[in-house]
Amino acid sequence: MLDKNGFTRPTYNEIVEQESDKWVQLFGENAQTNTHSVGGIIIRIHSFFLDKLYQLAEMIYNSQFVDSAVGTTLDQLGANVGLTRQPGQVAIGTVKFTGTVGFVLQSGLLVRTPDGLEYMTSEDVTIGQDGTGTSHYLYATGSGAKYNKANAVDAIMVTPSESVTAVSVSEVTGGADEETDESFRDRIDLANKTVMPSSPYNGVISAIEKVTGVNAVKVVSNDTMTDDLKTDTPAKSLHIFVDGGYKNDIAEAIFSSVAAGVKTVGVQEVEVTDIAGGKHQICFDFPKTQDIYVSIKLTKTMEYPLDGDEQIQKICMNYINGVGMGNTVHYSYLYRLIYEQVPGITVADIKIGTATTQMSAQDIELKTIETAQITSEKVVIS
Repeated sequence: MLDKNGFTRPTYNEIVEQESDKWVQLFGENAQTNTHSVGGIIIRIHSFFLDKLYQLAEMIYNSQFVDSAVGTTLDQLGANVGLTRQPGQVAIGTVKFTGTVGFVLQSGLLVRTPDGLEYMTSEDVTIGQDGTGTSHYLYATGSGAKYNKANAVDAIMVTPSESVTAVSVSEVTGGADEETDESFRDRIDLANKTVMPSSPYNGVISAIEKVTGVNAVKVVSNDTMTDDLKTDTPAKSLHIFVDGGYKNDIAEAIFSSVAAGVKTVGVQEVEVTDIAGGKHQICFDFPKTQDIYVSIKLTKTMEYPLDGDEQIQKICMNYINGVGMGNTVHYSYLYRLIYEQVPGITVADIKIGTATTQMSAQDIELKTIETAQITSEKVVIS
């Protein structure tokens, strides 16, 4: 019910009890309200629909608050502060073909990586005199962060050609999943905070987090006269680390939020233009990647599926690749995910590490400017 403390929804059993008391009040103390009586059946049918109405009322009441709203109602609250939910985004990368000199690979060619993900070329590629041909316009066939590839990986052509002997995919970035309610809620909270007078860094973070595909932002400020060797931040400069997103969009967000005269540093360099036509160099960095390895020893039953190993590899990749910049990789989370999603496992012994020689049943704490990375080859199941 609604009172000064907010809305409190009665449970189904509480509704049945209230309805039963009213039934007895109306028809006398001898009126039957048990589950097998006519009165009891009527009460429970009525209570069932009342419970559904109370659930709807609770959802409507909660939808007015950012902390409890979900789905489209949260989208509407975000619009009140000028924010929209970030849609899924397609990753873009580089593909290198090795093969017969002079051979032309037509635009629209599909290549597939070992994890089963497919990418498409958007321009013709000609094998040069050195026996290779490269295109920097390789697009994922679907949206999502799973398509991102920080390091080079071997691939195959979906339609093989005798004139091509090897395919390599690398530097695939920008892929992003549709923003979750939790992530969108955090951005709305941050936007509400930056409406009030606050640190200029909050404004920088808020501006960059509005860029589609951005998962996290870290700002390292060095206002001393000494270089910060730990984060590669020179004296009197601003070093911004961004996880996800296209670098041109990120650079525009930085340019629009960082005060004039502040030097930005980083490997990623983008030239942006102000409204008067002036050129400015904006620098930042994507986070460093930390390879993670997983070793799993299983005791299985007959219910273990034929593709169980592949399912476990995907579970490990989805969790670890999604941990986020500067967070902790919890090995215990893998137990819960594997036991919940893969049948036929009686015992699982899981160890993780940053190298095959450093495996243990311990969490891995990422550095502030690191993200975790794992591929199916790094998940060993025995």
